[in-house]
Amino acid sequence: MLKNLGMTAAVAATLFLAACGGGGGDASTSGSSGSGGSSGTTPTRSAVTGPLTPVQNTVSTSLLQPLAVATSGTPLAGVVNCVDFAVNGDALNIVNSLANSVQAAATNPAAITGAAAQIQTQVQQFAADLQQMLTSLAGGAACNSTGSTTTVSGNPLAGTPLAALGEQLLPILANIQNTQSGTASLSTLAAQLSQLNTALNIVYAQLPSSATSAPVLGGVLTTVKATVANLVSLLQTAATGDATATSASLQATVNALLKNILLNVMPVNAVQASSGSTAISNPITAAITQVTALLGSGLSSNTPLATLQSTLNSALAPVLSVFNQSSGSGGATFLTTLLSKLTGTLSALPGGASGAAAVTGLLNTVLPTITNTLSSILGAVTGGGGTSGTCLFASVPLLSVLCI
Repeated sequence: MLKNLGMTAAVAATLFLAACGGGGGDASTSGSSGSGGSSGTTPTRSAVTGPLTPVQNTVSTSLLQPLAVATSGTPLAGVVNCVDFAVNGDALNIVNSLANSVQAAATNPAAITGAAAQIQTQVQQFAADLQQMLTSLAGGAACNSTGSTTTVSGNPLAGTPLAALGEQLLPILANIQNTQSGTASLSTLAAQLSQLNTALNIVYAQLPSSATSAPVLGGVLTTVKATVANLVSLLQTAATGDATATSASLQATVNALLKNILLNVMPVNAVQASSGSTAISNPITAAITQVTALLGSGLSSNTPLATLQSTLNSALAPVLSVFNQSSGSGGATFLTTLLSKLTGTLSALPGGASGAAAVTGLLNTVLPTITNTLSSILGAVTGGGGTSGTCLFASVPLLSVLCI
């Protein structure tokens, strides 16, 4: 049966503090090489405080970690947890580092290329967290606050429909983590991620649609693929040292990352897909556009960090408003309804499998169950007849269009 469904928000917050806003942990251990690559020497988990730090913490504690809790006992919990660390944490920490350096470039033109050492640490953590994600897909441990350190000997997804993920990605992830001592340039880091990007494109085309189109997992795979591509472009641009071009690339990266996290990992698009409406996603997309525009204007005007942090986090508020809209019944909200339905449905499934059995259970049982659960949410929305007691969005001006 599923375990740990009662994980508190406080615990969830603690899990993520080291990923984006809270500093590092103990030094990690070294992994041993195997046919599928190894963890190498994972750097101590570190964070970069920058303009996006409060946004990262809000997204983690309010949305991603609760989703991980709701899917506890299935491989999805570890996968969501690793997206929190890798994308919401490491990738946006790279954004934070470059955003800080763009502002510093006003007085120190070399600041952007000089951020390479800090970014290298985040790239290595990103690789370690993606490696841990592959392990968690096979029922292994999730990412953790002191660095993702599971030793990989062989491909944990071997013999499953997801085997290509491990075959193609693990050697590249190991190489990124095993970079020799010394600071790599931004161009070198971009080249490393470009290899990963090429492999991801090849692998994605080989994966079954049951994975790539599934709620949550499909969103995770799409998010990771898009994040790597965006980071390659961002680092290539930053390597030129051009502050204006780097700022524009930062905005594009943040916009893409937040849309993928908030609409695809959080299964908003999956919930509204069959309705033909974008009423749930529209206010979220508008808020993300506002966040990225404010980031750009804040960097260009050299807005103090604390002010910019507060401005960006405030601009995220409409996103939480959508997730926290009342269903009109017993104090439930869109988010609590979504999470409780997932928890209630998944808790009836057997759990605890690992390796091929975990992957088989994920593809054949967990993901179809989640698809049916999300369909039932939409069914309640569209079949409520417009009354606040039965239609989740009946009393919500932006979303009541879903009530028929």
